[in-house]
Amino acid sequence: MIGQLLVGLLTATAALTATPVLATAQPEPDLSGVERWIDDHMAAAMAEEEIPGAAVTAIAGGEQILNKGYGLADVEKGIPVDPDRSRFLVGSQAKLFTAQAALQLVHEGELDLDTDVNEYLRTFQIADTFPGQPITLRHLLTYTAGFDEDHMVGWLTHQEPLAEGLAKYQPARVRPPGSGVVYDNYGIALAGYLVEIASGMPYADYVEQHVFRPLGMNDSDARCGGQGDTVAYLGDGTPTEANCGYLIPSGTGPASTPADMGRYMLAQLNHDPRLGPGIAAEMQRQQHTEHPALRGVGYIFEHIQHNGHPLLFKGGEMPGMNSYMLFVPELDLGINVVSNGDGRSGEGIDGIKLVEELVDEFLPELAPPPRTRIRADVEQYTGWYQAGRTSRFSMYKVKALWRAPAHVTANGDGSIRTTGLSGGPKDWDQVGPGVFAERGGWRMIAFPEPGQLAVDGSTNVFDRISIGGHPQLHLAMFGFGTATGLLAVAGFPLLAAIRRARRRPAHPRGARIARVIGWITGAAAVVFAVGFGSLMLDEPAATTAVVEGTPTLIALLLLASATVPLAVLMVFGTLGAWSRRWWRLTGRIAYTALTLGALSFAAAALLYNFVGPPFH
Repeated sequence: MIGQLLVGLLTATAALTATPVLATAQPEPDLSGVERWIDDHMAAAMAEEEIPGAAVTAIAGGEQILNKGYGLADVEKGIPVDPDRSRFLVGSQAKLFTAQAALQLVHEGELDLDTDVNEYLRTFQIADTFPGQPITLRHLLTYTAGFDEDHMVGWLTHQEPLAEGLAKYQPARVRPPGSGVVYDNYGIALAGYLVEIASGMPYADYVEQHVFRPLGMNDSDARCGGQGDTVAYLGDGTPTEANCGYLIPSGTGPASTPADMGRYMLAQLNHDPRLGPGIAAEMQRQQHTEHPALRGVGYIFEHIQHNGHPLLFKGGEMPGMNSYMLFVPELDLGINVVSNGDGRSGEGIDGIKLVEELVDEFLPELAPPPRTRIRADVEQYTGWYQAGRTSRFSMYKVKALWRAPAHVTANGDGSIRTTGLSGGPKDWDQVGPGVFAERGGWRMIAFPEPGQLAVDGSTNVFDRISIGGHPQLHLAMFGFGTATGLLAVAGFPLLAAIRRARRRPAHPRGARIARVIGWITGAAAVVFAVGFGSLMLDEPAATTAVVEGTPTLIALLLLASATVPLAVLMVFGTLGAWSRRWWRLTGRIAYTALTLGALSFAAAALLYNFVGPPFH
């Protein structure tokens, strides 16, 4: 058995690392046409997305080959994007600065990658949810600490100092450390606090003195509100101001010019010792993977590929600003794309798409390596899988409602088919125990543990869910409650009007109260469903509403919360209707149905953490 597993593992690893087959012999790539190619791409992308301003910086062969602005940094004032002066919020790209700072202190002996972080913390402790399995700095820098993505509502408005915010809004630990990559903002902010503790300096001071200044990044700022004259625009063109919150080391505040980010890329690509001894190599080298056959993560850098060509990636996103940094090792090329508008897609200028198309243009086409297919039972892998980043204790769990879980089915020939994992349906052949290669493609997936699905190059494992945990069922619960609520809102006033017109005697006081409660419950459900549903149609706007905790969102959540006690009162109303024979039989049956709808809605609201306050 062990021998078979080893053979399968070697087969899968060989399938991943086999030398690609060149479709045709190609000369050394010529990058002389890159600038014109990028100009054309940016013009088309900005027009399609309706982006106000953007910039692209490119490094190749150890030097800057492009640093160019496009469009406007401020539409109202007509200020053009100047790549040497216009500051953009870098978003989660700031995690690179945090990782570099932490690794510098590791090399100085002030921090250790494998020590329990609680040994460094003075004013609070991380919960010991998994005894004997402490969280370490290594876990923090590879997104494997296992924190839930909770305390999301209004987190960009939480202005507490870093240490206070980390203590006050500590998320639950929902998986053992090291057991799965799940993108994590709190964990990186915690790493930033370790930098403060070990250095004795505020995070921003340390980054500016030990990360920015040695590289000549003199127009970069690690504090809140440093974007200067560059205005951020939401998808509808509305300007928005930055709220930083307390998670600045994760990227909610730092800003930089395109030129300065070019300096940072140049240092990374050249393995510049000014980053710290060997730190560029450490950050870029793969430090964790869910399976040896899959690409994983370095310290913050994500290992991805496009048609067999390896890439390194780190992106950043803030309301109205987006950034994409990618390295193409085969071209010794680094590209950073920033934009100050969410655009129609909500993601600004898609830097990944730009680099993928550039790779197709300037690198030879590769054919996937031959793989040995294994015919074995695959039923154990079938089922529904939900992204591990789906929150368990925050209303941000709602993301599951607009992103259907991935579905894995058996094809009957030892292969599997996935739907919703990466675009449309895809077939995968098993090339090792629990390891599958995309048929006719380069992508790999694996099932490293029972009930867990990992994707090549992803920072998000998937966990199997039961039918009862499927978002479509929960949508049906909301839908049933909304439909019955609509009937109550329309039906009760109509019935009352008919009764008055026919001059019939009033129902008992208890019956009238029960109907009023039913009407209020239905109205709360309907208004919430319409308002919240409209908000969720625009995912970027919905995300902004959540992280900023807008008054509209809070009002809607209060309505959802009200349905819980109201539904309980309707249960008492139903019991009273049957025991005291309020209304006719059809009326009692109808009220019972309305009560079931209210209970369905309330249960779904509880399940998705819509009930408060407080709201998380």
